[in-house]
Amino acid sequence: MSRAHLRTTVEASSATYLEVAGWDEVVGHVAGLAARVAVTPTLASARPDLVARLHDHDVEVVVPDGDDPVAQVADVPVGVAQGVLAVAETGSVLVDEHTLGDRVVTMLCRRLVQVVTADAIAARLDDTAEWLRARGGQPGFASLITGPSRTADIERSLTIGVQGPDAVDVVVLTAASAGGTEQDG
Repeated sequence: MSRAHLRTTVEASSATYLEVAGWDEVVGHVAGLAARVAVTPTLASARPDLVARLHDHDVEVVVPDGDDPVAQVADVPVGVAQGVLAVAETGSVLVDEHTLGDRVVTMLCRRLVQVVTADAIAARLDDTAEWLRARGGQPGFASLITGPSRTADIERSLTIGVQGPDAVDVVVLTAASAGGTEQDG
């Protein structure tokens, strides 16, 4: 399925969809959202240039580590994680969360920016199981995130962001080199 279908399903889940050519545009988007941002440890390790570029935009970057990552991230307004797969059918992004620090960024920040490459868009939810099976069931812990959380459990009144972010942005990197670890534009 196409990026257009992914856009439709992401927006139907009350999330924001954005296509950018490279990481510089991701940095610009994130820097425009908040002066304090949490980046998952896995993403910070894979893309140290992302952290440096955010610092260049006067953004304080929190990369949770140590004994209490929950306390480090609890008051950070925006979190950034890299998705390994997007599902056009549902508008979901599969995020592999290797550490507690990765998980707290995706769950505790008020807004989550998920970055995924255009070549990592699957058509159907079933493709996610096939993708995981092809990797021997790895990653060990993963989440499919589809828009901001919502519930109407209490008096049938819809509440957004009860168990996770109030807002979710799905950012699709369209450049061929956007997924690599080299410096790109």
